[in-house]
Amino acid sequence: MSIRVHDRLGAIDEARSGAALLGRFVVREGAPGELFMNSFPAHDGMFLVPESAGRWHLLRGSERVEGTFPRNQMLDPLDAASIRTVGRSLGELVDQSGTWLDMLDVSPLVPGMSNRAEFQRFEQLLKENVGHLEEVCRRPRTHLRVEVERMAVSRARRFPAQAANYLAAHTEDWERPTLRSVVPRRILATVREDQCDIYENRVAVRLVDHLVVYLRRRVHEVTRLLRVFEEAGGNHGAAAGGSHWRRGRIYKLWGETLDASEAKRKAERTLGQLKHLLFTISGLKDSALYREVPRRATVGTTLTMTNILSDDAHYRRVAELWLGWARLGQERAVRPRAYLEEMQDLCRSFDSFALLLTLRALDHLGFEPINLERSLADREAEVRHGSRVARLWWGTSDGAISLQGEGIEPLRIVPLCSSLAALDDEQLRGVLADADAHAGTGATTVILYPSPSEAAAFEHLAPELAVRLRSLAHEAGRDGRRGVGFLPVSPWDIGSVERMARQLRWVTTAPAFLAYPPTIARPELSELSRGHTWLEVVGNQLRIVRAPLENDALPARQFVDDAAAQLKRLEEERESVSLKLREAVRDRGATGAVNARKKELNAEITYAEKRLEALRRFERDLANAVGLVDDLLGCPTCKTRADARRDFKPMGQHFSCTCSDCSTTWGTIACGRCARSIPVLRLHGTAWTTLAGEPGWVDRTLGADVLAVPWVVGAEIGFVCPSCGHCRRDALTAA
Repeated sequence: MSIRVHDRLGAIDEARSGAALLGRFVVREGAPGELFMNSFPAHDGMFLVPESAGRWHLLRGSERVEGTFPRNQMLDPLDAASIRTVGRSLGELVDQSGTWLDMLDVSPLVPGMSNRAEFQRFEQLLKENVGHLEEVCRRPRTHLRVEVERMAVSRARRFPAQAANYLAAHTEDWERPTLRSVVPRRILATVREDQCDIYENRVAVRLVDHLVVYLRRRVHEVTRLLRVFEEAGGNHGAAAGGSHWRRGRIYKLWGETLDASEAKRKAERTLGQLKHLLFTISGLKDSALYREVPRRATVGTTLTMTNILSDDAHYRRVAELWLGWARLGQERAVRPRAYLEEMQDLCRSFDSFALLLTLRALDHLGFEPINLERSLADREAEVRHGSRVARLWWGTSDGAISLQGEGIEPLRIVPLCSSLAALDDEQLRGVLADADAHAGTGATTVILYPSPSEAAAFEHLAPELAVRLRSLAHEAGRDGRRGVGFLPVSPWDIGSVERMARQLRWVTTAPAFLAYPPTIARPELSELSRGHTWLEVVGNQLRIVRAPLENDALPARQFVDDAAAQLKRLEEERESVSLKLREAVRDRGATGAVNARKKELNAEITYAEKRLEALRRFERDLANAVGLVDDLLGCPTCKTRADARRDFKPMGQHFSCTCSDCSTTWGTIACGRCARSIPVLRLHGTAWTTLAGEPGWVDRTLGADVLAVPWVVGAEIGFVCPSCGHCRRDALTAA
């Protein structure tokens, strides 16, 4: 008996004890018997998730496998909440049989960002009543506690009724006796103390703690929102710092979501108010009341309304604040079964978020579904861009998203709901080794993981690991070996769609570039020797070096029609000869000449059939080859069609093409080390080169408008070979 799990990095194996990553393993039912995960029944397709304590276990019969989830990989509650919100929106859309167009209406950014940036109702209540909380902490109500203590006479102020009797019985407390009385040294005295540790004051003190936690979360949230809004504002004003094509897509994305300028003003105003409240309430921890109430004095979430909380003007407002905080439900304890379901929902929601990014990225690149009315519930779609047709499907047994089509590099997108950037170097190297071990054959694999793309999130990692966690699949391979790409994505990151589109542009565009020049078998045609400049004769093959002009195209259809007509004439002549042969046999005439002609016709027909089949194959191959070269004329950025004779430049095994509208240049160059082709895409101008070399500069300046990664040294611009990693100077404009 064994417990099997599907490793989404690429293998199905028996479950093993040890550390696990959230979203990596999916349970597979194999052996008979009921399977339990974290003491709850599990079924096929469930994610391996932790308990609230960070441990996990699988149980079937007497077999038990257990391990832990490293705490540093768990998502920030703010990230988890935003991913769940997006995932649930998409889940509802699929349940309602939504289409591709319906999916594009869902924003990949944090839902309700403008509302989150506003001052919330509870915060307004807090702002109005914080003075009452301050008054309670500075001048609390207390209970009077009266105690009788034995003390020095000099300290005594009030005496209980039994003080004289006690003194008469305890001569050791006398200073000296006199003739008429006793001079006491110590005596019983009454001591009155104010008792602060009462229920109402515990409520106030614990409310201070809860409010500090709440305000810190809100400051963190609004700070992240403000960073997103500032990034949008930076894109709006950084005309010289990046691609205007990327900015146009960013504008469109923001336009579908909110007004970034107004949202930024809201966030700044809200952040200032929240910081002021946090400063004020944090200062109450230094009050006398806060020091008097023990730290371990707890109060249940459900408030008991005492006379003081109901009647006192200040305590009544404190009670209102407590009830408002309790309605937020942030400190509610999660039961084990609910925690299991929440973690399952988080993993599924991140899968949905990855699908949304994929569809958005395909839309950015100009792909459209062939059937606009097809429901997303089918979990697959066929998309088209020009002559390229691809099939996209998701929701498979391992939850990956797959893209495949003719002339497209197969791609496998694996959403991994774990903060990989937060792992330590040793843990991360183990994950990379496991991922690369399954990347040698088959489709290109890219792993999406939730993390901000800022450089600060990767500073604690070794430099090579930090670079790897932000490298696409074709950038991770070296020396001809395939690597796994890693993409940090987040609803808080406006560049997530751009990074996804950059990976998709490579798998959908680079294969066509690398297939240049297409070569087909050469038929026996005298017309091929007439000096057509758009093709080259190489031995018994034809090399298509550019798209033909209308007056320069080969009439392949006419060749086929002529060959078919010739075959038909030969078959008609053979039928006529066969008829003459039958008549000669019937009349007992000479048949030698007729038989000889029939044999000649049979040989000619066999040759004609082969020639017709070869010409039909040539017509088909020529159309495909011309279509491939013709697709190279479409500008990857502005979609303008280049002129085949003026803008397209064949260069042997490579080509260069420049758009007459936007001056974008694209093509292939040879690597100086391995001599393999490098597909390149270069935007016009050099303004984007000012940020070259900074971490993440490609995403921030070029976005999806790039193939091989550019590098800039001084005035030189080159490209990194995806096969060997060698840098080659730009040769596009040299030809």
